[in-house]
Amino acid sequence: IEPYIDHLFAGLKKLQELISVMNDIINNRIDYNIKLVTKTLLVDLPENSSFTVSDFVVMQQSHISAKSRFLQGKNMEIEKAVEDLIHQIASYHFESQTGIVSDDDIANLRNHYNRSVYQALLHSSKNSLNALKKRIGSRKGSNILGVSKPFFEVDVQLMPPNVSLSPSLDEIQQCINKSAQTVLSCYKKIKDWGYSTLPREKRANHTFFTRITKDIELVKVALLLTGCVQGIRNTVADYLNSFKEYDWLWKDDKEAEYDKFFVTNPSLDSYGKELE
Repeated sequence: IEPYIDHLFAGLKKLQELISVMNDIINNRIDYNIKLVTKTLLVDLPENSSFTVSDFVVMQQSHISAKSRFLQGKNMEIEKAVEDLIHQIASYHFESQTGIVSDDDIANLRNHYNRSVYQALLHSSKNSLNALKKRIGSRKGSNILGVSKPFFEVDVQLMPPNVSLSPSLDEIQQCINKSAQTVLSCYKKIKDWGYSTLPREKRANHTFFTRITKDIELVKVALLLTGCVQGIRNTVADYLNSFKEYDWLWKDDKEAEYDKFFVTNPSLDSYGKELE
């Protein structure tokens, strides 16, 4: 019986070594990287800084490009770790035929982690768009003209006969839309490795972009972003209308008004009243 016990303990030791290797791959190479992907924000939104529209677009494009490379790198690391995990399991020698790992089991394992990567990327995209919406959107007690630190630098400009905002709200909205589109388009560069059964040349055509942009919740956030400045249009219009009481300064003919006033032979009091 001792040879049997020795053989049993040797088998258990070998199994424990396999489990140890598998845990190391899962914990340190798969789950850890998935958490990093989930926490990745694809937008750069400093709390105490203001930007021109053009500077904001350039900053976001640069940031998103860098994060896109980071995500693709992590995606490839996870794919490699999953393949190593499958190799460890598939190459393990089972003494009974019942312990052989089937192709279906391997496919299910690969699909499980592929879905986990998809969910991580989806959370990253939702968190990024929600952060953009929260930072830019109007909040109770504040707006882009309020005393709180504005996100965009805007000026009130006199363009006779009107007073206008520069950049306009439409230009700001276009900037936000472009940033959101850039966030989503970055997933066109992240390969979806859930198509391992396809020939290698065809796998390259599959990215996570299609799967992610089909998510209903993500579409809702994107749609809300496309109208995020709509809520402050009335506030901005009211603010610009407050300048109308001074529009005589640029609308009226100064020489004509002066001549009209001068022919009345005004007294000193008349000058004072006119200045008031």
